[in-house]
Amino acid sequence: MKTIWLVGASEGIGRALAIELAKDENNTLILSARNKERLGELAQDLEKKPLLIEMDVGNKRSVAKAWSNIQKESISIDTIIYCAGYYKPMSAEFMEIDEIEKMIEVNLVGAFRVLDLVTPEFIKRKNGHIVLIGSVAAYIGLPNGIGYGSSKAGVIHLAENLKCDLSDYNIKVQVINPGFVKTRLTDLNSFQMPSIITPEEAALYISNAMKTNAFESRFPFLFSNFLKLISKLPYWLYFKLAKIIKPSDK
Repeated sequence: MKTIWLVGASEGIGRALAIELAKDENNTLILSARNKERLGELAQDLEKKPLLIEMDVGNKRSVAKAWSNIQKESISIDTIIYCAGYYKPMSAEFMEIDEIEKMIEVNLVGAFRVLDLVTPEFIKRKNGHIVLIGSVAAYIGLPNGIGYGSSKAGVIHLAENLKCDLSDYNIKVQVINPGFVKTRLTDLNSFQMPSIITPEEAALYISNAMKTNAFESRFPFLFSNFLKLISKLPYWLYFKLAKIIKPSDK
């Protein structure tokens, strides 16, 4: 039996991932998100009822309260998946600092808040599994990616730090980087998104990646590896390509 705490389960990739993980009868799920109603609706769709913990990762007190509620249940967590995310397409020409701060708060700072509570338990037991959901947008600075790309680059860097520091404690650390996934957030984009996939497809990719020992996984194959390749190019060439791939309206 494995107990998995999935943070960011109410919408998009997180919601689909909860459904995918619930297919394995050996998994016991703890599902967290800000939207209690959406979590309740999700739970009704799952044959094995999860523990629902309302939590706003942008609020330190809310995270602490959620952790306290989990502790009261005397549950030992085996895997933590941080899938909470916020996105708004934005150019440096028209920056909205409140939106940028929210992206960094939800995508990156929230991960630190959750891990600050979970990691000591993993260290104490010398066992655990940390999964951070990043983005291929973190590989390189992309047009109209102000704020989001920076926050997800921070997630990858955080995963690297964790891997370096926690490997001696038998703690498995993974960062999984999706490309474009059709959700209410990517629906905000006004450009054609290459190789876009459904949340259900993304959930299957993530679930399969979690079963491997790979530190970093990315999908879909062609698009994600294309961006990875660009990130290895010298800057003078990368910036030329960035102009070519700059999104255009539909």
